[in-house]
Amino acid sequence: MPETDLTDTRARMTGTVPSSKILTTEIPRYAEDYASRLLSIPDTASAVADALDELGVGAVIDSTDLNPVTNDARMCGPAVTLRYVPLGGDVTGNRVAGRGITFGDRDLYGLGRSGDVAVMDCSGSRSGAVMGALSARWAVKAEMGGCVVDGAIRDTASIIASGLPVWSTARRPAAARYRYETVQMNGPVSLCGHLVNPGDYLVADIDGVCVIPFFDVPRVVDYCENAHRTEVAFIERIDAESTLEDLVAGVTPGTAPV
Repeated sequence: MPETDLTDTRARMTGTVPSSKILTTEIPRYAEDYASRLLSIPDTASAVADALDELGVGAVIDSTDLNPVTNDARMCGPAVTLRYVPLGGDVTGNRVAGRGITFGDRDLYGLGRSGDVAVMDCSGSRSGAVMGALSARWAVKAEMGGCVVDGAIRDTASIIASGLPVWSTARRPAAARYRYETVQMNGPVSLCGHLVNPGDYLVADIDGVCVIPFFDVPRVVDYCENAHRTEVAFIERIDAESTLEDLVAGVTPGTAPV
């Protein structure tokens, strides 16, 4: 793989991850602030999930698979990605051999821009936490919009204190050190079995996580905004009726929003 030009981002990166493992430093981006438009809609993940169903695109992952560190966490933004693989052998042998001692989270945050979402794929392993207190502080300094980890995190209380929105598939006090190797940064990754490419939008709240393919973002946002206007009108109708009987009498079966 040819080395990636890091000239424009080098000041934000530690240089821990060799450029040969960084697929690209750029992701596709929109000039329009679609993230803010989606976050202005209540119950954002549910609204996006409806849009993905109707348009036949993207993926939805429930909160039992990707659990937020706090119930009020909300997030939306384009993905920058990192993929790990578990090392063979045991921790003692890897420590003695000097294996599994460098990780890519800091450089991932450096590649990102304000509001981006860091997506970490641990190749199905939960043996060690790839994100903890220091990583969360670094992400906040980099102004990341949040992190989604298909793997374990730790130092949960400190992550919560940092204010960073984080979702993960597990929590485990053991560190990733001596357990993982960085394979690739800013390439395609798997999130609970669903493909995520750099630039795809991640939307998450207490109900779960949605993946919007980059080129589908505008029509997903349009669908959500139109559906929200319909829902607001229906809520006003519910509130305006004096009794349940009056409400039921005025509703055509099968026409009410969910």
